[in-house]
Amino acid sequence: MMNIIVFFIISAITVLSAIAVISTQRIMHSVLSLAVMLLSVAALYATLNAEFLAVIQVLVYAGGVVVLLLFATMLTRSDLQIKREPSDDIKPAAAAVFAIGLLFYIVGNNWESLKGPEVVGSVKNIGMLIFNVKKDVIPFEIISLVLLAAMVGAIFLGREEAGQ
Repeated sequence: MMNIIVFFIISAITVLSAIAVISTQRIMHSVLSLAVMLLSVAALYATLNAEFLAVIQVLVYAGGVVVLLLFATMLTRSDLQIKREPSDDIKPAAAAVFAIGLLFYIVGNNWESLKGPEVVGSVKNIGMLIFNVKKDVIPFEIISLVLLAAMVGAIFLGREEAGQ
């Protein structure tokens, strides 16, 4: 019972900070709200016993993306106020109608749940799913070659621009 209460509290923090990301006028406040939202998503992963996903969420998103956005905001020295002009577009009303319709569809549908692995977020299970030697070696190697080609191409293009 306590886990459910903690889950709903963290979920409320996630939703409120996500709303703060899109509703604040100052860019720095928006980025900091994004950091709170990403950290609370990591806390949600932790409450669902997916510790590995929680750590990856903190390292990649809260640690990397938010720091990148903070540095970009501070180094550009642009006007840190978002200027919004009032408009009477139909877009917000259409988005609200779509969201309410989607909510009714999700709640009204009788979803059948699929049975997944018992513990998804453990490091051992994720490692076994990712590096399953019997069936996933070839696609994994192809992806690594594509990433290597992209990296070599980026270095080649970067050297061409620096040399000119």
